[in-house]
Amino acid sequence: MLLIGVVSVLSPEEAAGFIVTAKAVLFDWDGCLAAGGSLLVGAGDILRALGSKSYILSNNSTDQPRDLTRLLKQFDVMFPLDNVLLAGHQTLACEAARSNGRPICLVAAPQMVAHAMNLGLNLVMGNEEIDEAVETVIIMRDTSFNFRTLTTVVNSVRDCKRIVVSNPDMTHPGLGGTVQPETGALFEAIRACLGDRTPVIEIIGKPSQAMFVAALDRAGVRPAQAVMVGDNPATDGAGAEASGIPFVQVHPEGPLTMALLAQAVCERLASETPRSINQ
Repeated sequence: MLLIGVVSVLSPEEAAGFIVTAKAVLFDWDGCLAAGGSLLVGAGDILRALGSKSYILSNNSTDQPRDLTRLLKQFDVMFPLDNVLLAGHQTLACEAARSNGRPICLVAAPQMVAHAMNLGLNLVMGNEEIDEAVETVIIMRDTSFNFRTLTTVVNSVRDCKRIVVSNPDMTHPGLGGTVQPETGALFEAIRACLGDRTPVIEIIGKPSQAMFVAALDRAGVRPAQAVMVGDNPATDGAGAEASGIPFVQVHPEGPLTMALLAQAVCERLASETPRSINQ
């Protein structure tokens, strides 16, 4: 039995059994399906095999869902746009629904800034001098983050009521085993300068339950009918546990790699009759 909240060392065949019988399979992106903008071995195979019951649930805060579906199309994976949930995209959608035109200080990559503007958010940028008081500071991954940005944001936080962090990840895996700094690292640099100031801090991405709830809602399934597949127990595993979703851990260096899992899933599907798969 796959225990919710317990990262078990499963064989490829055991993990494949849970995935094939699940009604929705939630995949992490970086370190699980992809690294450095390229799919990992087996990722395309497992997504094509599982079809529309696959969902991408990622703490990515630099891309939009269409960016990932376009990349997947290059690998002959036709992935439904609505099945992609990204922390950055979700963060901006939530703020657009409740900001009421109030100024927001945003630290984000250029493409996410453009998306925020398209959503009608009233932005003051983290790399510009800020003349007006802001109630909310949103922190997302920004590879141009520098000392000037840090200074501006820290002084904006002085009077703000909320800091919204798209995800708490310190790093994510890059190609060749490299480490890429993430949103959480930028936030920790800002938090180190806060002193005794205590704005409300809100985390949108995993392990927060918000994205898991959104994915289950889109899939129309109960937590026990889904499976989360990811490489990070602290975000993928902890968020799945809090949401009541079983968790299968993969890792590029094993013992359960995406290549092994994909092979086992494809073999299991090939051996199942259409009737048993849909039960």
